[in-house]
Amino acid sequence: MCKDRVTFFMLFALCLNVLAAGSAWAGFGFGGDNLGKSGLDFTKGYDINTVTTVSGSVLSSPRTEENGNVFVDIKTGTGTVTLSMGKSSEWQRKDLQLRPNDQVSAKGSQAQGKDGKTYLMVQKLDNRSSGGQAVLRNERGGPTWMGVNSGGMTGGPGGGMMRGGGRMMR
Repeated sequence: MCKDRVTFFMLFALCLNVLAAGSAWAGFGFGGDNLGKSGLDFTKGYDINTVTTVSGSVLSSPRTEENGNVFVDIKTGTGTVTLSMGKSSEWQRKDLQLRPNDQVSAKGSQAQGKDGKTYLMVQKLDNRSSGGQAVLRNERGGPTWMGVNSGGMTGGPGGGMMRGGGRMMR
């Protein structure tokens, strides 16, 4: 009977461990049905443990893909990074301008997609070519397009545009 209890608790602990590991992946949305080719959840997948800053030259104009999210590719010193800029409706509302060859710096949560690309879910973007700045997520990664509880659209720290009257100007 004691051996059965030990086996039970070992299996129980193993199951808990698997569930805990699964929740770490769940934020990035691997394996979901509605996640697109990257396998990432660009709305809820921000992980503060993977926050980094990348800098580089814009390779492509902004494009809308995967569930209405806007993406921009940049060339960094180590390769190409695809910036996830949020929902298309928010992008259009802010009227942010990024052009090929603009020099940018972006802070956000970095993830490797199942498509092999490196993605950055952008929290803050600085367009060094135009001087414009945008905060797209709060410090916890809550998207500004999700409302006040996620960072809102304020003019100061925690969300919203920092200069340019709501636009990144050239």
